[in-house]
Amino acid sequence: MADRFSRFNEDRDFQGNHFDQYEEGHLEIEQASLDKPIESDNIGHRLLQKHGWKLGQGLGKSLQGRTDPIPIVVKYDVMGMGRMEMELDYAEDATERRRVLEVEKEDTEELRQKYKDYVDKEKAIAKALEDLRANFYCELCDKQYQKHQEFDNHINSYDHAHKQRLKDLKQREFARNVSSRSRKDEKKQEKALRRLHELAEQRKQAECVSIVVGAPRTLGRNLEETGGVFLCPWKAKSVQCVALSFNLDDETRNVGAQTFQTFKARQGLGASVLTWRDNVVACAPWQHWNVLEKNEEAEKTPVGGCFVAQLQNSGRAEFSPCRANLLSLVYVESKFNDRRYCEVGFSSAVTQAGELVLGAPGGYYFLGLMARAPIADIISSYRPGTLLWHVPTQKLTFDSDLPEYYESYLGYSVAVGEFDRNPNTTEYILGGPTWSMTLGAVEIFTSKHQRLHLLQGEQVASYFGHSVAVTDVNGDGRHDLLVGAPLYMESRADHKLAEVGRVYLFLQSRGHHSLGTPSLLLTGTQLYGRFGSAIAPLGDLNRDGYNDVAVAAPYGGPTGQGQVWVFLGQSEGLNSQPSQVLHSPFAAGSAFGFSLRGATDIDDNGYPDLLVGAYGADKVVVYRAQPVVTATVQLMVQESLNPAVKNCVQPQTKTPVSCFTIQMCVGATGHNIPEKLRLNAELQLDRQKPHQSRRVLLLASQQASTVLDVDLTWRQSPTCHNTTAFLRDEADFRDKLSPIVLSFNVSLQPEKNGDALTFMLHGDTHVQEQTRIILDCGEDQVCVPKLQLSANTTGSPLLVGADNVLELHVVAANEGEGAHEAELVVHLPPGAHYMQALSNTKSFERLICTQKKENETKVVLCELGNPMKGDTQIEITMLVSVGNLEEAGEHVSFRLQIRSKNSQNPNSETVVLDVQVRAEAHLELRGNSFPASLLMAAEGDWENSSDNLGPKVEHTYELHNNGPSTVSGLHLRLHLPGQSQISDLLYIVDIQTQGGLQCSPQPSPNPRQLDWGLHSPTPSPVYPAHHKRNRRQAVLPGQKQPSSLQDPILLSCDSAPCTVVHCDLPEMARGQRAMVTAQAFLWLPSLRQRPLDQFVLRSHAWFNVSSLPYAVPALSLPSGEAQVQTQVLRVLEDREVPLWWMLVGVLGGLLLLTLLVLAMWKCGFFKRNRPPLEESDEEEE
Repeated sequence: MADRFSRFNEDRDFQGNHFDQYEEGHLEIEQASLDKPIESDNIGHRLLQKHGWKLGQGLGKSLQGRTDPIPIVVKYDVMGMGRMEMELDYAEDATERRRVLEVEKEDTEELRQKYKDYVDKEKAIAKALEDLRANFYCELCDKQYQKHQEFDNHINSYDHAHKQRLKDLKQREFARNVSSRSRKDEKKQEKALRRLHELAEQRKQAECVSIVVGAPRTLGRNLEETGGVFLCPWKAKSVQCVALSFNLDDETRNVGAQTFQTFKARQGLGASVLTWRDNVVACAPWQHWNVLEKNEEAEKTPVGGCFVAQLQNSGRAEFSPCRANLLSLVYVESKFNDRRYCEVGFSSAVTQAGELVLGAPGGYYFLGLMARAPIADIISSYRPGTLLWHVPTQKLTFDSDLPEYYESYLGYSVAVGEFDRNPNTTEYILGGPTWSMTLGAVEIFTSKHQRLHLLQGEQVASYFGHSVAVTDVNGDGRHDLLVGAPLYMESRADHKLAEVGRVYLFLQSRGHHSLGTPSLLLTGTQLYGRFGSAIAPLGDLNRDGYNDVAVAAPYGGPTGQGQVWVFLGQSEGLNSQPSQVLHSPFAAGSAFGFSLRGATDIDDNGYPDLLVGAYGADKVVVYRAQPVVTATVQLMVQESLNPAVKNCVQPQTKTPVSCFTIQMCVGATGHNIPEKLRLNAELQLDRQKPHQSRRVLLLASQQASTVLDVDLTWRQSPTCHNTTAFLRDEADFRDKLSPIVLSFNVSLQPEKNGDALTFMLHGDTHVQEQTRIILDCGEDQVCVPKLQLSANTTGSPLLVGADNVLELHVVAANEGEGAHEAELVVHLPPGAHYMQALSNTKSFERLICTQKKENETKVVLCELGNPMKGDTQIEITMLVSVGNLEEAGEHVSFRLQIRSKNSQNPNSETVVLDVQVRAEAHLELRGNSFPASLLMAAEGDWENSSDNLGPKVEHTYELHNNGPSTVSGLHLRLHLPGQSQISDLLYIVDIQTQGGLQCSPQPSPNPRQLDWGLHSPTPSPVYPAHHKRNRRQAVLPGQKQPSSLQDPILLSCDSAPCTVVHCDLPEMARGQRAMVTAQAFLWLPSLRQRPLDQFVLRSHAWFNVSSLPYAVPALSLPSGEAQVQTQVLRVLEDREVPLWWMLVGVLGGLLLLTLLVLAMWKCGFFKRNRPPLEESDEEEE
C-alpha cells in the first residue's frame, strides 16, 4: 500500500512557529511505497533538515517520533513533526522556573513547609488512587475501569479472552521464531563456511580442468532425492569430487493475496548440465511449483528449473521460465499456453555467445517448447528470495493447435547450429520423438522462432529425435545434423522385427539449404541395445580435418552392459564402419553410454577427449585421445622382371637368379608428438600368394618377408632403405600371369617397459606396389590362346538306384598362343563323384586332377600345362560315378570348359553333355511247395479214421526286387485249387504274408472254422522218401492185393474250383522281399472216395507294377508269374523177398570177387619191384 505525504510550496517562507499560515489549498499528494522510497529532494526532508534533523534519526526530543512523513495539516500531533512537542516542553519548563523564583521570594519557612506537606499529601492520595485504579486496569486491552463490576464483566467477556489467546499464540510463535532464527543463523554460518571452503578449493583448482557431473538421484536435504552436481578436478592426485551447493529447500512466499511454493524433492537436479566460461548450469526438470489464492490453486506441477553457479565468485542464480501466478481455473478456461508441466531443463545447450537453450518437452501440455535466455541476463535479473521473476531477454517458442503437434514432446532434445547460411545468426534444433502420432520429427528454428526445416522419422514408435547433435563431419565448413532413433526396428532374414536403433546423418548440401533425405544410416547390431540413445560430437580425433562422432548403445554388447561406437568423419560424411568400439568396464545394467560429452581437451595434449556416463554404476569414464602420428610410406620397385636375365647369384647355392631392388621410405608428422620415433616396418613379397607359393624372395634371407627397426626424427626428411629380392625358378611356381604384389606397412614399437603407447599411428601406414614377369608372348607380351574343347560320353543311360560309372571322353586343344595355368574344368551334377582321369597323350599320361567345390557345386580341375602351348591336343578319359538320381529329372548335365589365366580370350566355349536318366527294376517271383510230394498208401488205417484233415500242404510265393530302382503300386494275384468245399481235395485254412503285403482271399479260408492248429496227421498215411517196410504192412495169407494205380490227375484253377488271393504292396525298395504262404490240408473224405487216384495240386501267381516313384521315365514296368505244384502219389504195400533170392545173390558176389583177384594176380599186380642198388653195394655183393 502506498503512503501519502504532503509537498510544501517552496515559494512560501515557512517558519516553525507559523503553522497557522499554511494554506490547505496548496496541498499536493506524492505517492511512496516499499518499492519506491521518498526522494531525497522532497520538501519535507529539507524542512526537517533546516530544524537540525539528520537522515536516519527519530523525530522529537527523545528521538521517538515517526520518521515517515504524515499530513502536516494535523497541527497538534505531538508525535508528528516534533516541533510542537519541543515548544510545549520549553514553555512549561520556563514557567516552572519563574514560579519557583516568585514563591521563593514571597513565602516564609512555615508556608513553604505547609506547601510541601500539602504537596506530599496530594501525591500520596494520587499514588493511592493510582494503585487502586491499577487493580481495575486491563493491560491486555489497554483499558482503565472505574468500577469493580465493569472490570469483572470485561475480564469475563469474549473480547478479552480472544485477545488473551491471541497474545499467547504470538508469544509461542515468537518463541518458535527465535528458535528457528537461531537455527537458521547456525545454518547460515555453516553455509557461509562451506562456501568459503568451496571458494578456496575453486581458487586452488583454478589452473586445472574439472569435470562437471550431474547426479539427479543424489540424496540431499532430509535424505531426499533432490539431485546434485559435482565438480571433479582432473589433475588432482586423488580425484575427490566436490558437490556444488545450491538452495535445495522448499520455499514459500506470500505476495499480496497469493502464496508461491516450490518443491525440490525428487527434482532431478543434474539431469542436464553444461558449462559456459566459469558458469555451471545444472537443471532440475522435475522441480514442482504451485500458486495458492484463497481456495484456489494452480496445482502442484513439474515446471522445472535450472541453477547457475558462478565458480569465480560463488554466486548463484536460478532460471525457471515456466513459472506463473495463474491459477488452474485460468488454464481450464483458456486451454492454451499451459506451461505447468514444462519440465524445463530436460535437455540443454549453450551457444558460443553464452545463450542458454533449454528443452521443455511437457510445455503447452506436452506439445513441448524451447526456452532461451543469455546466461549473463539470467544472473543479473535474478533476485534472491523472490520466487517469481522475469528475465527481460528470455524467449519461448509458441503454442500450436495443429493435431500433429499434440503430445509431440518437442524439446526432448535440443542443439544449436548454423543452417541458414548466415554466420551471424544461430538456429535451434528441437527433437520431438512422438510428433504426429509417434512418427517423430526434428525441427530447426530461426532466432525468430520461424521453422526452417522439418525432418520426419521413417517409422512410428522409433523415437526419432530422442537425441540430436550438430557438427561438421565432411569438412565443408557447414554444420551437419545427426538424429538418433534408439527404438528403430529392422526386418531381419527371418521376417521378424528386431529393435536395434538407428542414427540418421543429414548433410548440408552446397546448393539450396535443404537437408533433404539422410545421407547415411547407421544401424545398430545388438537387439534392444538402444543404439543412438546419445550422440556426441568428438571434434577431430585424428587431426585429419574431419570431425568425428560418438554414438552410444547403453544396453548393447553381448551381455547388455553398454557400448560406445566411434565413427570417423570423411569427405563423404561419416565412415559407415566404426573405427573403435568402447565396451563397458562395468557389469550388465550399468547403462554405459547413457550420456556422452566430447570435443573437449581435458588432459591438455591437444586432442579432444570423451566422457561416458554410466548411471547404473554411478560412474563416469574418461577416455583420453592419444596424440596421432601421421605417417607417410613409399615403396618403389621396377615394373617387370625378366626370368631370362640372371644378374645375381644366391649366396647359399651359388645359383644364378634374376634379381631386382626394392626401395622403402618412411616419414612422419604430427602435433604434440615426440621428437624421435621408433617404428616397425614390415615388407611382404608376393603377399597375395600362400607362403609356400610365393614367386619372389629376399636374396639375403631366402624369405618372403622381413621386419625392420626404423629410428625416425619427424622434423627431418623421410628415411629410406634398400633391399634386394630375386625371382624363383619357373619350375617352382605356376602363376606367371598375375602381378607380383609387394606390401610395406609401418607400426609403432611397443614400450620396452610394457606400458601402453601414449600416441597413435595414423595416415598412410600401408602401401602396395606390383611388378610382372616378362612372358614369351611376342612383342606385346600378351598371350592370346585359342582353346577348343569337344566331349562325349559312354555308359548311358544312367539308372536310378544303380552304381553308375560314366566315361567322359574329352579332347582339349590350343590353336593359339600359350595358355598359362590352363586347366580343364568339369562341373559335376548333384550326386556325381570324380573317380579317375587318364590321358593317352605323351607327357600327359599322369594327368593331375582334383575335385573342389565352387558355390556348392562339385568341380573337377585337371591341369593341362603351364603354359599349354600352341598346337597342343590332349585326349582325356574321365571316370565319374553317378548316384542319387531320384530327383534328377530326365537327364543330368556335365558342363566342361578349358580355362586359363590369360587376360585375352582366356577360356574355351562351354560344352554341355546331357546324359539320360532312366528308372528300371527287376522283380523275381519264385514259388515252393512244402512238401513237394506226398506218398500215400492206397489203403491203410487212415481209411477208418474219423479225422477229415490229412497231411499239411504249404504253397509259398516269394517276390524279390533285384533293383536297381524302387517300384510302387505292386499287385500280386494268387490262384489256389479249391474253395474248401466238401468235394475239394485241398482244404485251405490260412493265408500268411511277410514284407508288408496286404492280402484278401476270396472265398475266405477255413469256412468250417476247424481248429487246425492242434491237428496231428493220421498215423502212417504217408510214406517217407526212404521208405522202410512196416511190419504191419506184411501181407497175410489170403489178403487181397489192390489193382494197378492210375496216372496223376492235375488239379488247378482251370479244372477245379478256385480260391483267389489279391495282395498289394504300396512300395518295394531295392533288395526288399515279400512273401505270401497259403496253408492247406488234404481233405481225407475226398481221398477215400478215390483210393487209387494220384493228383498234382497246382497253384498259380501273377504280379505287376503300376509305376516307379521317380521324376524320370521308366524303361519298363516289371511283371511276371510263377507256379507251384504238389504231387499226391499212391503206393502199394511191400511184399516179402524169398530166401533163395538172398542166397543166390551172396554166392554170386563171392564168385565175382574170386575172379577179380585171379585176374589181378595174372597181371603181376602182387609182384614187388625193388629199387636199383649202388656200385659199392654191388661190389660187396
